Amino acid sequence: MKKVLLINPPFNVSKDNYDSSISVGLLSIATYLDWQGESVQIIDGVRQKDYLEIFQNEIKQAKIACFSVMTMQIPQALALSKLTRELNPSCKIVWGGSHPTFFSEETVKHDSIDVVAPGEGEITISELALGKKLDEIKGIVYKKDGRIIVNQSQELIDPSKSPLFNWELEPREILEKLYLIPTLTSRGCPHRCTFCINAILKNHWRPRTAEQVLEDIKIIKSKEYFSGKNLRFWDENFFVDINRAKRVINGMIDKDLIIPWETTIRANYIKEGMVDDDFMSKLKKSGCYLLSFGAESGSQIVLDKIKKDVTPDEILKAAKQCLKHDIIPQFSFMVGIPGELKKDMKLTLKLIDRLVKLSDKVQILGPQAFRPYPGSELYLECVKSGWSEPKTLDEWSHLVENQLNYLSIKNFNWVKHKDYVESIEAYVRFGAHSIKSAMGSTIKAQRFLKLGFILFCKLRWKLKFFAFPFDYKLAKRFVMK
Repeated sequence: MKKVLLINPPFNVSKDNYDSSISVGLLSIATYLDWQGESVQIIDGVRQKDYLEIFQNEIKQAKIACFSVMTMQIPQALALSKLTRELNPSCKIVWGGSHPTFFSEETVKHDSIDVVAPGEGEITISELALGKKLDEIKGIVYKKDGRIIVNQSQELIDPSKSPLFNWELEPREILEKLYLIPTLTSRGCPHRCTFCINAILKNHWRPRTAEQVLEDIKIIKSKEYFSGKNLRFWDENFFVDINRAKRVINGMIDKDLIIPWETTIRANYIKEGMVDDDFMSKLKKSGCYLLSFGAESGSQIVLDKIKKDVTPDEILKAAKQCLKHDIIPQFSFMVGIPGELKKDMKLTLKLIDRLVKLSDKVQILGPQAFRPYPGSELYLECVKSGWSEPKTLDEWSHLVENQLNYLSIKNFNWVKHKDYVESIEAYVRFGAHSIKSAMGSTIKAQRFLKLGFILFCKLRWKLKFFAFPFDYKLAKRFVMK
């Protein structure tokens, strides 16, 4: 029986900590295909050192090679797709993932790609594996007689009617290295943030039942290779249905399924009638140790522009409530949004300062530079500024070579203070926290070089002076390699 190979290509630049995580999307598709009776194998070029040898051995007998591709994986994904053509010309090459989802027609034009499967891939890949004719399969883009055919969109999957993860389909070496056990209790999000992939793709919120979630936790706790590890509910928004969330948490407590866990939540959910003091106490009792918030900005003008529907005061209140119940509050921020002024960015830094002064337990991610995704309102503003993205897959491949992030800030016409935007994340990361915390970062560098840069960052943070980032530019060359 010929296999379906699900391939996670390496990134163009090595990334720290990726070997201690997992590709949740590929595991979900693999589980679904296995449930449908297909022979399926995951090959993870990010986390398996001998992935290329495995790939070369397995591709010869594969009927479909499915590549999950983020923008920073394009160079390696193209190389593996070309190798597939050489080793198994009859194998159908399918690309999915975030980049092909946003640039479907541009992606499928490439000679090394047969089909693009935008969005969620379980149903689509299953139908491809069954051998259905391309014109009968929803949710694909393909070539025919020199033309690009875009089929009708595929229905979104219903998690409550889909199997729980089959962990045995994941390479054992990856499971043993996991830092966090990821599982999904829901998909999508009902909110309207203009920068978010879910809002762009209209991925409405779809949950598993509380009973399914509890069964999933029971299975996870039974696995020897997960012993002593923490769990993350990898949902976009775990608390949308507060009654379902309460049934899950109460079930964890009542059924002795307590495990250290973390998940995402919105700041405006921390209120009476939703995640209040009583429920926060139960979260802590069930094992919750961290709640992650997308704070995004300290400027109400920016928050309104991106339709976040939260306020800086709600963000501060959320932090205080978490700390009150001994739960770590983690906040992510971004800067460089079209129309954002320097005074707005300073308000973000002011809010971060207020948060970190509450407790050294507060965690800050970013502020990362905003990067545009096609289909969003903000993307149109970026285009109006004179910016345009590459037009072919090969151009994308060349653009991201030796880059750490999706798109470079230096090419963003809408960002007026480019050095400020690019350097501010480092100044927060190393300046706003304790020296011990900063030294524990994943940046690989000699200790004295890292310490020297941290001290510069601490001084800048104390003075709130972030202009002329000469130290950041030096650190980028010699410290943050």
